[in-house]
Formats: sequence, C-alpha cells, structure tokens
Amino acid sequence: MRTILHLDMNSFFASVEQAANPALQGKPVVVGGGIEKSSVVAAASYEAKAYGIKNGMPTWEAKKLCPNLIVVTGDMAKYLHTSKEITQMLTRYTDLVEVFSIDEAFLDITHTKERFGGEIAIAKEIKKWIWERFHLTCNIGIGPNKLLAKLAGELKKPDALIILRPEDIPHKIEKVEVSKLCGIGPKLEQYLKEMGIRTIGDLHRFPREKLVKRFGMVCGERLFLMGQGKDSSPVLPYYHETEAKSMGHSYTLPKFTCDPEEVKSYLLRLAEQVGRRLRKEQYRGNIIHVSLGFGNFKFWRKQKKIEDYLDDGYEIYQVTEKLAFSSSSPLSLKGKPPEAIRFLGVSVSGLVHHLDQISLIPENETKKKVLKALDEINNRYGEFTIERAAIMKVILPRKTGMVSPRSYRLASK
Repeated sequence: MRTILHLDMNSFFASVEQAANPALQGKPVVVGGGIEKSSVVAAASYEAKAYGIKNGMPTWEAKKLCPNLIVVTGDMAKYLHTSKEITQMLTRYTDLVEVFSIDEAFLDITHTKERFGGEIAIAKEIKKWIWERFHLTCNIGIGPNKLLAKLAGELKKPDALIILRPEDIPHKIEKVEVSKLCGIGPKLEQYLKEMGIRTIGDLHRFPREKLVKRFGMVCGERLFLMGQGKDSSPVLPYYHETEAKSMGHSYTLPKFTCDPEEVKSYLLRLAEQVGRRLRKEQYRGNIIHVSLGFGNFKFWRKQKKIEDYLDDGYEIYQVTEKLAFSSSSPLSLKGKPPEAIRFLGVSVSGLVHHLDQISLIPENETKKKVLKALDEINNRYGEFTIERAAIMKVILPRKTGMVSPRSYRLASK
C-alpha cells in the first residue's frame, strides 16, 4: 500500500501578506486588484472568511459584509518565491513531489518514510519548518492514494493533520459532501444530486452499473472507484516532463472594457507570452484558440486551424485578433453595441516539436535571429524587458499581481 501526503497551504496569498506585514495579522484581509466596483477577491484570510467573504466575490460585496476589510494588491513574485522554497524543502523527503498548484503538492513517501520516522513524523516536521521559516500554517492529509490524501486535508481547516485509510470509507466520511472529492466539479455534482447522490456515503453505496449507464464506462467506473476510496493515479514529480497538448495564457482584466484597442493590446501581450513559451519548449502549433469572458460568467470561444505551424507571438496575435473580432463575436455583432469584456485567453494546440515539423513556408532567418535575441534579453533581464510598443498600453500580472495558480503548474496547459 502506498503512502501519500497532500500539502495544502492555508489561505496562502492572504496569509503570506499577513506574515510579511505584522500590521495585518489577526485582521480581515483580502488579496485583490483594488477596491473599485469591478474587482474581485482573489484570496481571503480566515478573519475575512469569518464574515462570509469568499474567493471570487466582488470586492464591493466583501466590503459590505466587512466594512473594516483590508484590501491588499497581490504580489505574485512573493507568492512564487515562497511556494518554490517550500517545494524545494519537500524534496528532502522524496523525489516524488508533484506540484498540484501554487499552494498544493503531493508527496509519495512510500519508500522513504521509514528513513524519517514514518509519515506522521514527516508531516509534523514539514509543518514545523513552514511555520518557523514563513510563519504560515498548512493542512496535511495522509492516505493510501492521492484521492484520500487530498480529501483528508479538506476535512478540517486550518492547520490540521489528518489520516484517511481505506477502512475509513465510508463511516468516517459518510456525510461529507461528494463535491469534496477531487475531480467532482459543480456540473458533475449537480448530475449526481439529481441521481440522489449528495454525500460520499451515497456514492459509496450507489450501484456501479447505474453509474456506468449514466456517465459511460470510463467516467462511471471512475466515479464508482472514487466512492470506494480507490485511486491509482501516480504522483508525478514536478520535474517530470509530459508531452504538451496545448499551451496558453489567460488574464482577468482589472475592470470591464469595451475599447477594441485595449482588447487588442491585451491579446497581443498574451500571444507574445504564448509565443515565448512555445519557443522555450521548442514547440510550434497550428490551431489557434481565443477565449473571451463577459459579465454574468458568459464565455465565448473560437478556434482556427491554419496551414503553417507558429511560434511567433505576433503571428499568433494576428489570428486571434481576427477571431476575437469576427462577425460572430460579441465584440462585433451587427446592430448591437459591443459587450464589455473582463477575461481574455489565448492558446495554441496541434503542437509539434521544432525538429519534427517541416514548415510549408521557408524559414525567415532574420526573424528567427530577432526572436532569439529578444528571448535571450527577456530571459536575462525579465519578462517583457523588450516588448512591442502596442503592449505598453496595458498592465498585466507584474503590476496587479494577479496570476492564476495554474500558471505555476509545471505540467500546465
């Protein structure tokens, strides 16, 4: 039987800010982009959560719940530095450390735990080190697989250490909501509720054949095994390189905008980021995707497959710009004013390695040299040390500090 640890930092962004500034300790704090009407809560301290404040809530609504709420602008560089130090520390105990997000990680200590006195001793040592080094707390769940280890860490917050074993299914977690299981999102949860499955106990007792009939063999079988507390997925080391299927970047704007030039500037910068990442990983792609987010959680997406394979951000931008402002886009519907936009995403799929791909168009050696020089300068002095003039109109995460935790995952999109 395996022994898996799941580490989950408590209210990570907000806790880092409180630890860095004693004046914030013990006070209701949220990390966000400001206090303007359109900004949202990216992270809330436990003191803020006590007022009913949740991640994703509009800042103005949070201020209503807690008039003395302190809003701090996020500092992603600080969060990344802290996260990377913690990840490095975890490798003392095993090479099998999977970075699940910026504030979560899995460790497979099956073959190393006895060197350090067992799983409980390791968990306590990790918690002690994080507290002494950063004055931060975390939850650690221990289980025979990733599913139960993560669930254990969800059962009690903050600063808990909990073990779940197969024999604990279902009596110890009989009444825990099924949504607490990793992999069951809001839509799947709703489908399960319609079938009378609301808790892990319900899922544990539900017939396998009915799950397979409703969700198909693959998903139905997976749900059945989850109800039994079974999960064979491996812990993938953070240095493990998986074959990429797509690469992309997205961004939530500080406020809604209808300005087409501003939208184009954001699209250009995102496309440049994607291009740099493609070149770094030595990929090119020929399917370009653009995603637009509007009010009321409305999203619009479109993609286009092109003849040649691209890794140049500007060429990627040219395709995304045409897609974003095509006749079917909410930004350019005839007879209607353009909808205000809040979210933008650019990604490239249909990836091939440079060495495997033969371009339909002869290589432009001058362009290759320019891109290589730009990459070398930006690698040495920081992202976008040199950038196109059009990008200067917009401010992205280095100013607002807002980056999705997925941006840190080494096997991310």
